[in-house]
Order: sequence, then C-alpha cells, then structure tokens
Amino acid sequence: MIRNRPLGESPLAVACLVMLSAPMSPTDKDRQGATAPPPPASSRSPVTPVRTPPLPDDRFVGWDAGPDPTTALCEYDVEGDWEIGRDVGEVSIGGSSECTISIPGRGLSARHALLERRAHKLRLHDLDSSHGTFVRERRLEGSADLSPGDMFTARPMTFVCLNDEMRQHRPTLFEILGRGADRSPDWVMVQAVTGSGPLLLTGETGCDLGRLAHAIHAMSLRRSRQPVEVSSVPHERAGQVALLRQAAKTSLILALAQDGPPLDPEFAPMLFSASFGVRLILLAPNPDVARQALTDAKVALMQHVSVHPLAFRSGEIDKLIDHRFAQRSFSLRTADLTPKNQEALKSYAWPGNFDELREVADGIAAHKTLGGLRPAAELLGIPSHHKLARHFERVGLEFPLFSEDN
Repeated sequence: MIRNRPLGESPLAVACLVMLSAPMSPTDKDRQGATAPPPPASSRSPVTPVRTPPLPDDRFVGWDAGPDPTTALCEYDVEGDWEIGRDVGEVSIGGSSECTISIPGRGLSARHALLERRAHKLRLHDLDSSHGTFVRERRLEGSADLSPGDMFTARPMTFVCLNDEMRQHRPTLFEILGRGADRSPDWVMVQAVTGSGPLLLTGETGCDLGRLAHAIHAMSLRRSRQPVEVSSVPHERAGQVALLRQAAKTSLILALAQDGPPLDPEFAPMLFSASFGVRLILLAPNPDVARQALTDAKVALMQHVSVHPLAFRSGEIDKLIDHRFAQRSFSLRTADLTPKNQEALKSYAWPGNFDELREVADGIAAHKTLGGLRPAAELLGIPSHHKLARHFERVGLEFPLFSEDN
C-alpha cells in the first residue's frame, strides 16, 4: 500500500518529481499528525533546475548499516512525504489522477516517471516526459537505481528517497533548523545519509545541538552502533587512543565549551584520519571556538551547519509551541490563547531558545490542565509557583491565558 502524505507550505529550493502507478489518496495523515495541503502552484514560483544538488564530496569511510530500502519520497525542502510500502512493485508519478503519486498543477507531465522496486533499490524510468527527469546532474536516458538519500529531478520538482530512519528524524531537522537556515534541513539530511565526513554544528545555548547531532547519527549508515558523546578529551595518549577506538565505525559527538582549551595538537589529526574510522560531529557555540580547538585547517575540512537562535524565528514560534503542546498531549494550541498572549510569544526574544520555549509551553499546558500556578509548579517540579509566575511575566504572558477563560 502507498499513502500520500501532503506537502507543507515551504517554498521548494529545487524542483523535481517522480511518477508511480496506482491512485493515491491526498488525505492520509502524517506519522505525527496531518500536514497542510500544498499551496497553489501560482503562489510557489518554482525554479526549474537542470540538475539535482550534488552529493557530498566524502573523503571518509562509511559503514553499511544493512539492507536499506526506500520507504517514502519527499519533495526537497518541503515537509511531509509519500509513503511507499515495501510490498509495492511499481509507483508512477505525474500530474494525472491515475498516477500512484498524483501532483496536478505543478508542471509535471501526466505520467512523468516510474519507480519499480528492485530488491532494496528503486529503479527510476522517465516516461517520455516533456521536461525530462534528471539524476546526478544528467538527464536520465534509460534507467537509474536509487537508494535512500539519492535525489532526482522530475522537472520542475526535486525528490529525495527516504528510508524509515530518515522519515522518523526529518521532522526534527525541520524543527531545529527552521525554514531560514543557511543549510536547509534536507541538505543536512542528505549529508547525514550519504556521507560520513566531519560536521561542525554551531549555535547558542539551548539550540538543541545535541539533539540535532543524534538525529544526524540516527539517519546515517553508522546508526547500527551507538554514538560516543563526550565534552572533554583525555590528556593522556592512551586515553585518547581508547576514545578513538571506542568511536570507530560510529559517530563521536564532541561538545566544546566557550572558553575550553585547545585540543592536543597531536590528537586533532587523529580525529580526521580515515584509519580510525571516526565520524566527528563537533558542537560549538560558534566557529571561532572550533578553530581555537582544532585549527583553521581542520575546521576547513568540516561541513558547517549553523542553527539560528529563536530570536530570528518569530514567525515559527506558534508552530514550535504547538508541537510541544502535542508532545505533552495537550489539546489546545497557541491560536486558542488571547490575542495579547499570542503576540507576546511572537515578540519575545527567547534568549534560552528551545530550553526556554519548552519550559514556558509546559507551564502553559500544566496551568490550563490543573487550573492554577501552584499545582502546575508541583507537576513540573518547579520549586515555587512564584517562579512559574515569573516565567510567564518574563515572556509577557497575562492571565487569563486563553480566550475561552475570559
């Protein structure tokens, strides 16, 4: 069975498309909730590229996590995906309602492309489409075999093949990075899945760099082994070597402090040596901290992913809080708050970033559920209900919190 999961409202970064055979319903639910329908084609102004984004230039060694079938397709940089059941033999993509994945009004041919399952790969065929299908920078002639992380462009849409792990953790990348990120969520996802080179993640305190690092590892070919996570490196050579051996064939997540000392100049090159087989995921407040610890030359070898603080994401605050409400099984949403409280959440700078946002969202939900500050503080483990009240005051929230309580 194949289910269509509708796309979100993000403008697409590159364009591509896929055809499959057997009609697909546009009303299925996203694994974590229903997604919004795609905006009209006239409002999206898609670009028509002649090639797909290139795969990572990986000088490092990856390890296969085992059979890795594609179980879904997504449009590049658009939330949501189309599920492809493991028992489905063929999937057609195009503008016709008779296609398995039907995407009308986006410039695709009626039957644009066909995917057929071949063991753990999908074999892609162009169906004499008007604008062509492109794989790895070339127009498709004949067929091409695709694995998770591979992209193809059915002009004017670009698609990415997803496995189960990518489907599970892709929403985390969209949540943490947001839509205005220097490196888009799907760019990071493709780097995570198809490469094994070192990554530098930077951001302020509370920006969930650790959660991002774990999501990247969980999507990678190294996911069968637990990552090694440390905040300091042993001073003795024997301890350093033991750490590298522990992290061999998996990810080493190393968190650097703002005023931390440089790493041992003889240890740093070992982190980047293919002979040890370590994938370094470095967490730092900013690139200067990473350069001080590793040298400019080593940082230049890393792919850099910068996480913007929530102060620059005011247009997404309501969505992020709603996501936290859903995680807490709280039925109301930010739209149910009073207009003044809604505006307070959007205009607040959120210096604590995700840590502070979760604290406030949990407080709102607990207060509404239990009917007061004191029981809410007790539920959340906050020492005093006065402290919870100060959390609300700092953000600019006023009582009553919700419009229905007026």
